[in-house]
Amino acid sequence: MLDLMKKFTGGQELIRTGITKSVSCFLSLQSMLKQRSRLKHMFNSPEYSTNSSYTNKPQSISCVAIVEDNDFWRAVEECVAISEPFLKVLREVSGGKPAVGSIYELMTRAKESIRTYYIMDESKCKTFLDIVDRQWRDQLHSPLHSAGAFLNPSIQYNPEVKFLGSIKEDFFKVLEKLLPTPELRRDITNQIFTFTRAKGMFACNLAMEARDTVSPGLWWEQFGDSAPMLQRVAIRILSQVCSTFTFERHWSTFQQIHTEKRNKIDKETLTDVVYINYNLKLAREMKTMPTESDPIQFDDIDMTSEWVEESENPSPTQWLDRFGSALDGGDLNTRQFSAAMFGNDHIFGL
Repeated sequence: MLDLMKKFTGGQELIRTGITKSVSCFLSLQSMLKQRSRLKHMFNSPEYSTNSSYTNKPQSISCVAIVEDNDFWRAVEECVAISEPFLKVLREVSGGKPAVGSIYELMTRAKESIRTYYIMDESKCKTFLDIVDRQWRDQLHSPLHSAGAFLNPSIQYNPEVKFLGSIKEDFFKVLEKLLPTPELRRDITNQIFTFTRAKGMFACNLAMEARDTVSPGLWWEQFGDSAPMLQRVAIRILSQVCSTFTFERHWSTFQQIHTEKRNKIDKETLTDVVYINYNLKLAREMKTMPTESDPIQFDDIDMTSEWVEESENPSPTQWLDRFGSALDGGDLNTRQFSAAMFGNDHIFGL
């Protein structure tokens, strides 16, 4: 049966695999949808109908019933149509490129695609978007996303975009987190005005031409000198990457080393590198901890210290890179940030 199917599909497999189970399901449905006419042709062909080893099996009878069921194909079409926009978002943010500044816009566009698809079915549209909004609000969204959108020049200077009050509120929360003292925030309001009103270097032709062509982090590095403190904050935020691998894997130290796509190392080396990693992490915590803090008291450890890091600082998992990785375009150096973004981060009570 498999050989017969490949003959009609041009050698194409129906089952496709992706980086996660959800992606694999989508790719398989998409593949089936593309091969729909060929599958119908196969079950109506003499090669199939005259072969009793195919037609007499209960599984074959069930397959024919499914392939000939128009309701089934309508359901597949709907599933692919409403899943594809969000899987594009996941693919974009898991590609290893800085995406914090664009994820808010990407999600907005994905939801607009759903509204367009269900333009004649308002009830179904609302039901689906309510699910998306609930997951985004309760599990995925961080004030960092709003701050990234506010600081992204391609969004900030887009005349069609009007920021909601919640986005500005989140942006100010992030500023208070990154600039905790009045001395650091002394001139930040004027610098925000300089940026939002495109004054100083922000108004030069090169800066305006690069708003939509240069990555936000690089744009701020090149043209943000008119607002130096805001520039520092923007570069820290917009240079971060996102990762969707958190949904499928638990990034404990041992599992980071023994993931299937990473080279295996022997037990002795494993113990050594884990020991070194934990001690390096403890040393970093001790350097940033107040002198009067008790190093034994777990509650004194600032769990948000790795929420946003300078781009020049090595990540806690960078030590794994010496062992090599088989991940295609993987983002193994970003897990501490994705854990804060997608994990149990209750800094803002989200």
